[in-house]
Amino acid sequence: MTERKGGARHVAAHRLTRLALAAICATSSSALYAATEDTAVQSAQAVTVAADGTAVAAAGNGPVGISKATGVVPADTSAANAAPSTPSTAWNQLTPWTQFHGYLRAGVGTSEGHNQACFQLPGAQSKYRLGNECQIYSELEIDQKLYQFSNGMQLSAVGMASLVNDVGYTPTFHGDHGAIRLPESYVQLTNLPGLGDMRVWMGRIYYRRNDVHINDFFYWNPSGLGAGVENIPIGHGLKLSYALFREDYIDQPNYATRHDLQLSGVHPNPGGELQFGLSYIPSRGPIYGSNGQDTHSGWSFTVQHIQTNLLGGKNKLAFQYGQGPGTGLSYTGTLTNDNQYKSFRVLDAFDWQATRDFGGQVLGLYERDIAPAGGSLTWVSMGIRPVYAITQHIKIQGDLGHDRVTPDNGPTRTLLKASVALTLAMDRSFWSRPELRVFYTYAHWNQAAQNAAAPGDPLSNTGIFGSSRTGSTVGAQVEWWW
Repeated sequence: MTERKGGARHVAAHRLTRLALAAICATSSSALYAATEDTAVQSAQAVTVAADGTAVAAAGNGPVGISKATGVVPADTSAANAAPSTPSTAWNQLTPWTQFHGYLRAGVGTSEGHNQACFQLPGAQSKYRLGNECQIYSELEIDQKLYQFSNGMQLSAVGMASLVNDVGYTPTFHGDHGAIRLPESYVQLTNLPGLGDMRVWMGRIYYRRNDVHINDFFYWNPSGLGAGVENIPIGHGLKLSYALFREDYIDQPNYATRHDLQLSGVHPNPGGELQFGLSYIPSRGPIYGSNGQDTHSGWSFTVQHIQTNLLGGKNKLAFQYGQGPGTGLSYTGTLTNDNQYKSFRVLDAFDWQATRDFGGQVLGLYERDIAPAGGSLTWVSMGIRPVYAITQHIKIQGDLGHDRVTPDNGPTRTLLKASVALTLAMDRSFWSRPELRVFYTYAHWNQAAQNAAAPGDPLSNTGIFGSSRTGSTVGAQVEWWW
């Protein structure tokens, strides 16, 4: 999720810049080599909750207990929402064949005298993130042009190293509480004559991802290892994209073919665009090591409307449906799911910058996961993060989120989480970064949530808050993308 890229870095001396660039290139190459070596033994699975409330592996995330950084999708990087200059294009213009981008978040906190705790409802696939992130996470991306053709076409390579470590543990970035990985490593052909922004790519890629920033939720994320042709112009402003994937995330236990087809460029109203996506996973032979357990075919469909120029921001309304392994709703779900397993999701996310000083984001989400033998559940989530700039560099922001999970065979679980943060920032807007935040977080959950929580989880009666169903955290965090 790489984050948005932008900003300006002023370089005092050309010679010093060249020396610094050489040092950075050497360091980055070493980091990428180390990442490649380590990913062979590091787990890159995250916990997502299946329809029966059990934990399963999710696409593209890190080890259990560690979440991946979010990325602001391309639709979030319009000039109206982009942060003012933080390091960048001016510096990158000195190195036209090599571009550097990155993301960082890190913080410290304490939860009533204990290590910082984070609050997520069992059965919910995300949590509201302000004052509620328990990892150090960073990404370094290198975009290297390899060859410039005489007709303007370019061959380039992109590599990204990511480092993650749970707070409260020495940042070694390996073992049970950390990892170093290579989430992107691909080559691409761009600037194809007469074909606009079409590109051909091959490798491991963050592909056409859509997320909601305030709860770190990638609701449409067909990323993975594969190859594709993106933004093929087919007339009347329409663009078609096709990708073939064999692996969704590093160390996926079972390879599976996944076809992803997307259509964009449909404009039903001024400032509005419709986007369509279809994902298909064909069946394959029995899963290795499963005593002959068969796989099933599955599919998912997404339609999304994006409305721009709305109170200085935009609105995203998405409908998604999938069945079988398509219940991943863009990535590969459980391969042994048959067509009795179904998922439906509707999501609306709106970010605004109504005035120079007042911005924010609000979310409403409904998801229904259907499974046989009473394993179905419903997840409802509502949240808002308003941000008000007191001065150009000082903001106050709050975060209020409510999650509700209702299993068909059990009582409804609820979690209310609220945070407030005094923020030192580069500028006034909601999207401006870097930010340094000092925060306070409060959470309250019900008895059903406590009973459903895993042992040792902050919501569990064996967690740091014991039998209490409230908890709080104070801390500080920095977040930066460039």
